[in-house]
Amino acid sequence: MDLTREEKEALINEVRDIISGEIKVETKDAIERINTLIVEKLGRIDDVEKLSKEIAAKLEIKSDPNDDSWKMQRPMLEGMTLDPRELGFEHKAEEKLEPLIFQDASGKEHKALPLKEKLFEGKAEDFSVGKILRAKILGDFTSLNDFETKAAGEGIGSLGGWLISDQVSAKIIDLARNLAVVQRAGGYTIPMETPELRLVKILSDPSTQWLAEHGEISESDWAIAPINLKAMTIGCLVRASIELLEDAANSGNMLANAMGAAIALAVDKVALLGDGVNEPRGLDHCDGVNEISMGVNGGALSNYDPFSNAVEDIADHNGQPGAVIFAPRTFYTLDRLKAATTNQPLVPPQSFIDLKKYVTNQIPITDTQGTSTASSKAFVGDFTQLLYGIRKNLEVEITKEGGTKTFAKCEALIRCRMRLDVAVLRENHFTKIVGIKV
Repeated sequence: MDLTREEKEALINEVRDIISGEIKVETKDAIERINTLIVEKLGRIDDVEKLSKEIAAKLEIKSDPNDDSWKMQRPMLEGMTLDPRELGFEHKAEEKLEPLIFQDASGKEHKALPLKEKLFEGKAEDFSVGKILRAKILGDFTSLNDFETKAAGEGIGSLGGWLISDQVSAKIIDLARNLAVVQRAGGYTIPMETPELRLVKILSDPSTQWLAEHGEISESDWAIAPINLKAMTIGCLVRASIELLEDAANSGNMLANAMGAAIALAVDKVALLGDGVNEPRGLDHCDGVNEISMGVNGGALSNYDPFSNAVEDIADHNGQPGAVIFAPRTFYTLDRLKAATTNQPLVPPQSFIDLKKYVTNQIPITDTQGTSTASSKAFVGDFTQLLYGIRKNLEVEITKEGGTKTFAKCEALIRCRMRLDVAVLRENHFTKIVGIKV
């Protein structure tokens, strides 16, 4: 149909008005979306700025652009493992890690502390454990402050050794706690004021039931049992060169760190594998811990099923496992698993992803499982159900004459001794996987 010129102009104007209206609506919506996005981004910028200030405060980094003292902290920062909890990104389950309160037979309360709660309550700059150790060995106290001088001259132990004050002991114990993977996985620490402490643990949960009118409540079957923490002795013996201690001002700190690391490894081993004879009883020897076997003669890991089954066993007992601890060989075997068809890295199930992973060489790879003599174990569980009882006073003894040729070589022998025990509050909230081969 032919249109006149006036009709064509009218039609063009009508279409233009329609298009213009649509553009205005879409533009308005787009602007609103952009404004919303801008507000969200500004909010995130504020959050990041706040978080950055918190991190800077925790790392004691100054904001003065002319202050380059942070460079002195670089070696410390490079050797530090950042924990998401320290950056403010706390796991929801970890927000509940508050001190646990127990009562002994006399009704006195005892507080068990998670890792974030330190035994040492003072300021880090108050004193240096390393400086005190170095001064005690060399007999030179001129570089110590008043607190360090007082601590270096306190108590004498039963064998003539230096009985460290509560504050110095607490600082050394905290160092060991920070290095121990069982503690980082969630284990609690309870200071023991006496050599023995009697607590209570739950063996099985009570049950509930719904009732009809005039119905009778059946007696619930549950059980509790005593926990007897009895401090047992753990010791560390190291040899140091007198000349090195004299020449290197930081040698005392290196010595303190080495002793803390040695204690941490021993604490890990006993919590996981202790036989309960001359050492505390660990998870491997608790009868109530769930067990999954890789076979009569052991077996290699080809998927994540054993770990999924381990989590399920714990869930069956109303537990919430949060971590797994295994040998380095086990961890890296899992890390290299490939999908059969694509040869791509094997994607783990959510149950394994949700577990925090900790590696320790204190779990051996030489276990015997049937005909295998190269097996290992993995421990999955809720490690907040594992408790260390620790006597706070450490004893350090120093000799420049005892041992083989110590005097002749101008050396010193340093022995650190502490006492502790381990208790598992809910054994069925743990599963051990045995017979892991390569």
